[in-house]
Amino acid sequence: MAAAVCSGFVTAILQTKLGVDSLLSGIIVNTGLYSINIAIMGGSSLLNMNKVDTVFSLMKDLLKGTVFAKQYKLAVALIAVTVILVLLTAFLKTRLGLAIRATGNNPDMVRSSSINTAFTTIIGLCIAGSFTALSGCLLAQSQKAVDINIGTGMVTIALASLLIGGVIMGKGGIFTRAVGVVLGSVLFRLVYTIALRFDMPAFMLKLISSIIVVLAISIPYLKKQMPMIKRRMGIKTQKAVCDMLKLNNISKTFNPGTVNEKTALSGLTLDVHDGDFITIIGANGAGKSTLFNAIAGSFFTDSGSIELDGRDITFMPEHKRARMIGRLFQDPMRGSAPGMSIEENLAMAAKSGGWFSHITKADRAMFREKLALLDMGLEDRLTQPVGLLSGGQRQALTLLMATVVPPKLLLLDEHTAALDPGTAEKVLELTKSIVAKDNITCMMITHNMQSALDLGNRTLMMDKGNVIMDVSGAERDGMTVQDFLDRFKAGSGKALDNDRMLLS
Repeated sequence: MAAAVCSGFVTAILQTKLGVDSLLSGIIVNTGLYSINIAIMGGSSLLNMNKVDTVFSLMKDLLKGTVFAKQYKLAVALIAVTVILVLLTAFLKTRLGLAIRATGNNPDMVRSSSINTAFTTIIGLCIAGSFTALSGCLLAQSQKAVDINIGTGMVTIALASLLIGGVIMGKGGIFTRAVGVVLGSVLFRLVYTIALRFDMPAFMLKLISSIIVVLAISIPYLKKQMPMIKRRMGIKTQKAVCDMLKLNNISKTFNPGTVNEKTALSGLTLDVHDGDFITIIGANGAGKSTLFNAIAGSFFTDSGSIELDGRDITFMPEHKRARMIGRLFQDPMRGSAPGMSIEENLAMAAKSGGWFSHITKADRAMFREKLALLDMGLEDRLTQPVGLLSGGQRQALTLLMATVVPPKLLLLDEHTAALDPGTAEKVLELTKSIVAKDNITCMMITHNMQSALDLGNRTLMMDKGNVIMDVSGAERDGMTVQDFLDRFKAGSGKALDNDRMLLS
């Protein structure tokens, strides 16, 4: 176990001090340990322990003459598991244990709590190494032989045990999860035993392991998806409608049945007409971005249906919807690949040619023509990595990427909010120009109430996951910001208290 602690320490040092990838550092250490173990075993890969006293032989002698005499191996296993469960549970509830667990969840938070994540990583890997060594010792003593390859496939077994335990016990406390792992390992070995009883060839056991892991991973996902699958099977194909976008009573609740339950969309119904330029306003948490995520297919709604250009897209995957829907985010970094050049990003967005086509001279000429419209000099920087551009340049490029093939619907999620006023105004003018030129149906989220009235032909106000105001035409033309505030109070029953909106 001391040697295993040392190996864990070396692995941790490679990760934390030398910057070696965690997976690679584990491979490096294991490779080195193979040679060290061979040397310790005198150049042999197998040692016989038949004449050596083990914990199992000692337990056998201890239980000799009792009703448990034949269960000596089980007795050793129960004692070992019990001791480890108690010690591990107690340790992980200490401040150090909490710090180790937190390091795996959020290292930034740990560092902000004045805790050295390198230290917690080192301690965690040392403890993990010691437990690994203990299990290896017990396995070798049980088999009465030391085999250099005794740990082959153990990672798969451990993973399967963890996953099976999670399915059985759910997300409980430390002790509950630890018990789940034990039960998972028992069930895993039970399947192995059943397979062997049916004369399954030994070489097929790895296939059995793979199947168990797949099932353990898939079952929680399938359980979660079952209501959605049943709902999908029960929905009939809708006839074409005249609206560009039609939302029929859509709802979405996150973390249902938990203390973190949040209803983001509540029975929202909306018709968007062809050529509409809709501005959307509402306080934080009103459901604006959730609405866009539902339309774009970032998740499936809990109820209701979504139709785009006469086609039911309720259960269409996000990447397929992206062929018809363009989208810009508030963060300029989200819409482009920073490590790729400007022309490579545009080539991805243009979707021209087949999978094995290359960027042609005609493509580059088209890219330069489009980029020249931005008036940012990007047409002469086609080979420059996008990561070197400013936020405004990246957002303008992202706008061009989203519209280089005019979409049926363009979603703008506060796409100028992260830019300085001058750049924001320029990107907004580009937006209006592109939308008007290609007659794109557009929906834009904004916190600026005056902009919401000045832009487009229609304005929505959202609150608590629903539309509480929908104005257009002459009614909208005569509205002021104060009218907005009065309508919000009338529709929601409360005054708007969002500083960002009031001060915009």
